Amino acid sequence: EGDVTLSMYKSAMLAALRSMLPKTWDPHHETAWNWLWEIVDKNLREVLSKPRVWQPELARLMARYSDKEKEAMRDEVYVRFFQVAPSGQEYFKQSNTRLHFIASRAMDMTGELFNDPWEMTELISALGLRHVGYGIPTELVGPFANCFVEVLRENAPGEDAALEGFEWSIKLVAKILIRVIQEGSTIVMKAINANSALQLRKAIALAPRGERAQWLLCIQVGTQRISPLSWSIESGSIEAARAMIQDLLTIRADRDRYYYGVDALFQAHPDIVERLCSDAIQLLGTLLDGLVWRSKRTINSARRVNFYIKHLVVREGKFAGALNAICVSQDVKIISNQVLVLLSDTLWAGVVRRQFVLSKVGFLFSLVVFMLSQAILPKIQTADELNMRIAVFAGRSINYGFSMLRLLLFHWRRIYKAYRTGAVTKGRCPVPLYLKDEDARMGLLLLLLLMAMCASEPMFYCAYEIPVTGPSEKCREGQEMMQVYIILSMAAMVLHWLLVINLSVFATQLAAFVLVIREVFGEVGKFMVAIIFILITFSSAIASLRHDVAELSTLPKAANCLFATTVGIYEGDYREMLHQPALLGAVFMFITVSAILLINLLIAQLNCSYDYVYGDMLGFARLARASLIVDAMVACPPQRFAKFVASLRFDQLLEFDEGDVGLGGGIQIKEPGNLNPTSDDIIQRYGGTSSPEMQWPEEEKEDRYTRIKNLIMLLKKPPAENSKQSAGSTDKTASKEDTTFGEDSISSSHAYSSHAH
Repeated sequence: EGDVTLSMYKSAMLAALRSMLPKTWDPHHETAWNWLWEIVDKNLREVLSKPRVWQPELARLMARYSDKEKEAMRDEVYVRFFQVAPSGQEYFKQSNTRLHFIASRAMDMTGELFNDPWEMTELISALGLRHVGYGIPTELVGPFANCFVEVLRENAPGEDAALEGFEWSIKLVAKILIRVIQEGSTIVMKAINANSALQLRKAIALAPRGERAQWLLCIQVGTQRISPLSWSIESGSIEAARAMIQDLLTIRADRDRYYYGVDALFQAHPDIVERLCSDAIQLLGTLLDGLVWRSKRTINSARRVNFYIKHLVVREGKFAGALNAICVSQDVKIISNQVLVLLSDTLWAGVVRRQFVLSKVGFLFSLVVFMLSQAILPKIQTADELNMRIAVFAGRSINYGFSMLRLLLFHWRRIYKAYRTGAVTKGRCPVPLYLKDEDARMGLLLLLLLMAMCASEPMFYCAYEIPVTGPSEKCREGQEMMQVYIILSMAAMVLHWLLVINLSVFATQLAAFVLVIREVFGEVGKFMVAIIFILITFSSAIASLRHDVAELSTLPKAANCLFATTVGIYEGDYREMLHQPALLGAVFMFITVSAILLINLLIAQLNCSYDYVYGDMLGFARLARASLIVDAMVACPPQRFAKFVASLRFDQLLEFDEGDVGLGGGIQIKEPGNLNPTSDDIIQRYGGTSSPEMQWPEEEKEDRYTRIKNLIMLLKKPPAENSKQSAGSTDKTASKEDTTFGEDSISSSHAYSSHAH
């Protein structure tokens, strides 16, 4: 919009060039610049005013076509493109609807480029970077654009201005795509497209040691950028992604500094753990193992181990979401990784344990008061004395005034928040999602029981006697409610103790045992369903017989006796039924099915379930503790969390060995020397120059598939030939390695030259 004064741009550029090259700039350079600008100025003036004419004409032309006509033109575009460039069929293998979407967007871009050229240039550049990941050859872009022009020219005769604008616009889009693809097609991206770890190692070996991490984490063209690591995960190039993570988390060192890509990795991808949990969980172990350094030396039977977990703890001053993502994944193997075990223990000891204990003080107080007022004080010999009755009344008042109201406020807030935010299940009767937690359901049930106990409290019904006899439950109204009240009290007592099981998180082994019990309860439930069915079947059959055994005369009595026989507490004798063979046969058949078949089957099921769960019970326990830690960290005050992070001293550099000051951002511990023995130095150390611009002098590692192939070829040779050639095998092997090294060096140098170009 508006007039463009090209002469001002010429003067500004000339001044900039003079300031950039003050020593080398001379009149010859100025003459060359003036000549170049005259040509550019002439070409720009020829087309500078045309877009104002092209834009309305192209919009009018596109609006003239119906959807069916546009669909027919898109079909014709692909027909011609596949004729002109048959290799394009290998890259357009999607469904017809997807192909039509691509062609439709290409046609729409021609008009949008006139409307908002700056935004469209950014979008086209981003699209070009994605095409780098797809591995699209640039040779196909031009023919694809030409096919659009040819098809539209045949369908719009006489529309010269619109056709000229369409051709200029779509070819400009093609040129931008080609430029971005060419600049973004690095040797690293080519290795990712091939999903080859070997190619990726060879490509990254050409990177200067100071830029090695950036080669794997960022490719930028103009203002657009793409992460090779992110693209490898998104495209499913798992082997290449694993090699990239391993390379980033390898500690390398020269005499001046250490190089470790963990900070660059989490700076480029703060959510890398969440990405791996959702898209490539098999790479998470590689990432976590790369956060550990373990010394090969032991001092006093102890070994130094550094865990670089800073980015798993804190992100931009807040608690990182890595542990939450791992909890959501529910992977019991990953949660048992040494890094996550240390992370969980550190958070538990530093923040969560104190917060958890304080949150349980009220519940433990309620439990003690409930036991005193319901199960202990009313059963002692002096329970009828006034002091004891006052103590019982006070305890029950505390249960209703403190425990019940505390639970009521807690669940009311959670339910109100759930319905206000929509965190409820779908259906006719929406239920808050927080009730999916078993402890939350038991807490709500305990609240309902306490409310029912309060409504049926005998001492409240006898309140009119308090001025005369003091608190009592012996009045007529109180005795009428006593039977209901004691049942509710029993159920509430059981729920109180079931909620105490949460305290097992203090000991991982105990929590694992509790989880095993919960897992095998499913098998017990299946057994109970089967035994109830068998009881009803045989008790109804026995009740239909005409016999004189009183214990088996009716269906309820028969079911009671048969169940007592199953669990071994029936005191009768089978000889009492010898004179009634039908009854004796039915009882023997029931015992065979229940006591011999079902009980032994239950034992076998429990054994199988325990064997299945036993291997992962610590993982399940750690998952439960990790979920508790995540919930507690969400409620942790920012000041307390900041104080905790400061206490970890992540800014302090950790020693690798005595006097060898290394990297910060971690926690150092000392583990028993025989726990994880190692004889290799994890750090790759190099001599020579310490310049960050130099490459690492890495030795090429033989591909394992090549090594297996060579071994198979060696085994195929006759034994005599192998023995005959054994004398010179060493020299030949050395010669072969030299030749291979020379070929790899030539290919690597060629690749590096291409990348630099």
